[in-house]
Amino acid sequence: MFNEVLVGNQKNSDGVVSKARGGKNGEQIVSGLHGDYYEAASRGQVFTASTVIAGVVVPVAAATLNSKFTLWNPAASGVNVELISIFLMADNATTVAGVHSLMIQRNLTSNDGIPTTVTTLCPSLPAGLGGASQVTVAAQATLTNAQIPGVATAPYIGVWPLGGYGAVTSTGMADLTHNFNGKLILAPDSLVALVQMRAATVASFCQVCWAEYPI
Repeated sequence: MFNEVLVGNQKNSDGVVSKARGGKNGEQIVSGLHGDYYEAASRGQVFTASTVIAGVVVPVAAATLNSKFTLWNPAASGVNVELISIFLMADNATTVAGVHSLMIQRNLTSNDGIPTTVTTLCPSLPAGLGGASQVTVAAQATLTNAQIPGVATAPYIGVWPLGGYGAVTSTGMADLTHNFNGKLILAPDSLVALVQMRAATVASFCQVCWAEYPI
């Protein structure tokens, strides 16, 4: 009686109680009604933020960093942050070869890594049906005590490669989109900062989308 599924197609009317549909191998068949983030967006838990259209020059990763695009989940936020996607577009047809990455820093309070000089805030806007974000996105923040491979000695953080531009001159703008698919989550007292692996002077428009879940 329990865990039964009905094999084959069904044609039911509204209000009819039916069994779950199954396949010939005993598997349960399901279909998506909405997109992956419909429920979170409809509950006011999905947000987006971006730089100004003119963009920012993304800095090279360093132990002390003048970050130009940081998403910071404060210790008292009460939410876990799931990164959904990030989008970059060079504001110049000439680009310099390089790889964009996210520096991930956790346990900021105990590692003396809380950002300072946090200015030029990027408004966190609801992507769905309302809601108020608990995190801070800034186009100016000083990050300290961040160790990256081969740089200084300090609390280690991760580097999450996103992709990069080739060294080209073209009539179209270079851009990249990275979807995280649930692989990167920020607990309270942590942050991610957009960096490059080599120096470049081309400004990029940056946009990030994320979901917040109460804990």
